[in-house]
Amino acid sequence: MPCLLAELLIDIVTRLSPKDLVSFMCVSKEWKATIQDPQFAISHLQRSIKTKSHPIILLIPSTPMSCYFSLNFSDNDTTSGKVLKIKLPWEQPLLTRDLIFGYCNGLVCIQDGEGFLLWNPSIHKFKRIPSSPSSIHGHEDSYGGFGYDSVNDDYKLMSFLQFHPHYEVHVYSLKSDAWKIIQAFPPEDFVLHSNDDERMIILTLDLASEDFSKFPVPFHMFPDLISLKSGTSDLADLISLVVMGGYLCIYLVECRSKALIMKEYGVAESWTKFYSFDKWVYDYKPLMLSSCGKMVLFEEDSSRLAWYDLQNGTRKPVRIYGMPEIFDTITSVGSIHLLGSLIRRRDNF
Repeated sequence: MPCLLAELLIDIVTRLSPKDLVSFMCVSKEWKATIQDPQFAISHLQRSIKTKSHPIILLIPSTPMSCYFSLNFSDNDTTSGKVLKIKLPWEQPLLTRDLIFGYCNGLVCIQDGEGFLLWNPSIHKFKRIPSSPSSIHGHEDSYGGFGYDSVNDDYKLMSFLQFHPHYEVHVYSLKSDAWKIIQAFPPEDFVLHSNDDERMIILTLDLASEDFSKFPVPFHMFPDLISLKSGTSDLADLISLVVMGGYLCIYLVECRSKALIMKEYGVAESWTKFYSFDKWVYDYKPLMLSSCGKMVLFEEDSSRLAWYDLQNGTRKPVRIYGMPEIFDTITSVGSIHLLGSLIRRRDNF
């Protein structure tokens, strides 16, 4: 009976928001130890993803500021809400959308002149990671990504460094708190920037095995792109990638609004239409699915948010006052990752 009661309590507690879990740590030493247990953090994250609960919507300003803006949606289908202006838990750097390197499972990776910083806005904790090889070698710009290795329960950051005529790929592991260089890649004919649209690929890194794979961009499913391409612009400027509902999604940034999702990861033949609206758009970015799965939240022209119905294409603007004039939107699920780390926190909920 005591074991059943303990399991029931933990099942209940995994339903709480990250903010409430931080408060619950003050109940007793046992509760603190339970909530800080890495397995509990995994269980909490898995439940939140499955039930689409505790979404976080952050508005990152276009100009450097010592704060950020958080949208408090009572339900993630709503067309109104409250914006909170929250002070950053660190002094420098000031936050701007140009510093966002990537985000995953409630963690945001920020790149500044000193290297990288991992930040969990749900619990107001952050961690500076060791100097990256890019800063050691004097590289100001890094290309790569940030994600979660579910096999090893580890967050990893990947950075491309170009040393003519070859590249080095550096990977940081949060679990080991260290960088390493992985296998020599890409091949000799790989270039990060090219005017040859026919050679464009989607390059992926398996964070568990740390092996690369690639597949072609499905240009044939975007017939409007070829006619819109001008002599001064690249097709790569008109498309972008995002994860929607657990699927890889490629979408048009400009021209007619259209997106595809890869139903079977890594299989080029599995690209399927996600949405297609007969509407001319500029700088549109899909952010998240509604809880019912029938609507998509869009960021429009870095200044507005709106829901679009996937069935009939109708638009419902999100009316929230107090938002910054120009911003980038980060949507994710709230988590308690970084909670047990020896990192600073500012109590400014």
